[in-house]
Amino acid sequence: MPTELTVAPAGDETLLSLLRQGGTLLESPCNGKGLCGKCKVRVLSGPVSPPTESERRLLSSAELADGIRLACAAVPLGLVTLDPLELLGTSSAAVLGGGNFPTYIFSPEITVETTVPVFPTLNSVGTLCDAWSGSPDTLSVMPLHLVQKLPSLMGHSAMTAVYRQDRLIDLRDDNFALGAAVDIGTTTVAVSLFDLCSGRKLGESGFVNPQKAFGLDVLSRIHYDSEHPGGVKELQTVIVRQLEECIQALIAHAGCPADGLYEISVAGNATMLHCLLGVPLASLGRAPYSSVFVQPMAVSARELGFSCSPCVQVLCLPSVSTYIGADIVAGALAARLDAAEDTVLFIDIGTNGEMILSRKGRMYACSCAAGPALEGMNISCGMRAETGAIDHVSLQGGQAAFTVIGGETPRGICGSGLLEAVSQGVKEGIIGKNGRISLDSPLVDTDSKGKRRIILDRSGNVYLTQSDIRQVQLCKGAILSGILTLLQQLSISPEKIDRVLVAGQFGKHLAPESLTGCGMIPSALLQRISYIGNSSMTGAQLCLLSREEWLRTRKIAGKISYIELSVAPGYEKQFAKCLQFEEE
Repeated sequence: MPTELTVAPAGDETLLSLLRQGGTLLESPCNGKGLCGKCKVRVLSGPVSPPTESERRLLSSAELADGIRLACAAVPLGLVTLDPLELLGTSSAAVLGGGNFPTYIFSPEITVETTVPVFPTLNSVGTLCDAWSGSPDTLSVMPLHLVQKLPSLMGHSAMTAVYRQDRLIDLRDDNFALGAAVDIGTTTVAVSLFDLCSGRKLGESGFVNPQKAFGLDVLSRIHYDSEHPGGVKELQTVIVRQLEECIQALIAHAGCPADGLYEISVAGNATMLHCLLGVPLASLGRAPYSSVFVQPMAVSARELGFSCSPCVQVLCLPSVSTYIGADIVAGALAARLDAAEDTVLFIDIGTNGEMILSRKGRMYACSCAAGPALEGMNISCGMRAETGAIDHVSLQGGQAAFTVIGGETPRGICGSGLLEAVSQGVKEGIIGKNGRISLDSPLVDTDSKGKRRIILDRSGNVYLTQSDIRQVQLCKGAILSGILTLLQQLSISPEKIDRVLVAGQFGKHLAPESLTGCGMIPSALLQRISYIGNSSMTGAQLCLLSREEWLRTRKIAGKISYIELSVAPGYEKQFAKCLQFEEE
């Protein structure tokens, strides 16, 4: 059944803009630029503007005849009733929790103490001084919200005092103290709930980042903020609202009280943290591309828009630079790169490919624009890793074999499937060293315009075009050239790397042979590749559970040297060479 919405006209505003204003978020990876064709709606009744050139290019004649339009292009000319075909977050998406957990000292900032209270009286300024049993010489100044809470605690023979380090922040008639660790990714958000009294994980969940309605990549969201007054506040509101809903759902599912939360530790790239804190994004999108802050931040959750107790604090991990964010620092913490005695290459592959090369504690990092191809954008049949996505591909003997997430009929191909398909295509000679698709394969045909494509599934009409191959070339060229530039910085060859750690959602579905098969990682490192899961989440969890780990992130961020690839000697020539599907 369609989800009918009614939209009234407002000047030249598009359906996408009007739906956003009403709180309805559609898939819009290109942020309404008319490039991706994802914000489809079916107009059920009412007048709209004629189809634009971009709509005629991205929609078939059958779709247009069926009333399907792009919300970013169609302007209502009167009262319009429509069915949004792809609401953001309505399709299932796997969200990766934490990965390999290192040994650490359990010492959260939040501690609790059961005590027998001595109830004194209010003083003239509305605060309360209380001498707790066991430490009669220590006076604690009690905030007003605790004073207001005292009447409900009267009569209890014992209560729980909640401290942040040594400062009293709350009183309870139970012994709950909860914390949440959060990894805010550009595409997905992962959340874990912990009991801060024991360190036990109580649950984990996640969701598609609702900011995707304002653009798939960080650049689109930066542009949205610069083009719309108060844009960053909109981005902040949608992430805070859904993050709070997710945390409260986890708390309810664990059978804990809603007011038991005290700490939220957050990792994410610079843009995501700016959005969470409501800090304007302009400096991230123009030269010299600087972050307003890189230091760790501790702020009241209420200040960010959370409707929670005034006791709740949000801890944002530190960053190195605009391009090496808190998610990468969290990964370095989780992987113990600062303490590694061997030579380790850490890679987080996404729209931006961030990497750190560590050798006996010396750490060099760089970030390369891998592009959104591995997130499904700019790929003809691309989609994220969700139900219906081809995630594994084999091309042998003129036959295509694949697996589909959820075991359903394929609707498209996600990043891992894309990279495997290209790797297999290179291995089988279907794709040449220069990226050109060969016609000498039964898997290759041409479309109505004579353009070559590799057919993966004829029934589901899933294929790869020459343009798709070029997108993968740009991605692999960026990452490989970044790796080689870091190696040059330490004057070592790929063979000198002892371990390659691949982090994040992407590696969950990918065989190491695909990374080396397409040349994204030097082939000499095939046997040294391992996956460490969502290291950004692991780092956020460590900081939640251990003050020592939280302090350690500051030291790590200060030790990482950032290498700007665009000014590295010989980088442009290196990048051009790395575009080829052959060993460097």
